[in-house]
Amino acid sequence: VCDMIIDSQQFDYEDGEYYNNYAESTIRRWLNDTFYNTAFNRYEQEIILTTTVDNSVESTGSTSNPYACEDTEDKVFLLSYKEAISYCFAKDSGENDPARQKKTTDYAQSQGAYTDTNSTNEYCGNGEWWLRSPNIDRNYFSLNVRKGGNVLLDGAESTCYGVVPAL
Repeated sequence: VCDMIIDSQQFDYEDGEYYNNYAESTIRRWLNDTFYNTAFNRYEQEIILTTTVDNSVESTGSTSNPYACEDTEDKVFLLSYKEAISYCFAKDSGENDPARQKKTTDYAQSQGAYTDTNSTNEYCGNGEWWLRSPNIDRNYFSLNVRKGGNVLLDGAESTCYGVVPAL
């Protein structure tokens, strides 16, 4: 998992509509095409393994989620809700967790990623970043990690959330 927020992208926007289906999302296509081909040279691409990415209902942190999608085969992906609260992270999703806090690169800021700039705030320099898991109530909301490290949701059209790629 990348240790910083490296870019800013919408989760999904196509034909004037916003959706939270990770398998069909523009952010997934961007990660596995534009980002993958720009960030990694030919040798690096050869050694990056393809991962079966779990997009099941369970990965969204819910017992039922009508917006969960099929699993995907990806070189680069976003963390799921389940991964964000269990993989290397100690606290529940509703709690602030320093392990989930990420600083925003200058490049990501230039692309529109939100960054806390209050120098008197303990979260100064932290940004907010997308997870791949959909919200259970609306087809245009996806989950994200806030500057304090807690997990919330927002609209898939937002461009203020950053990208934290995982391999």
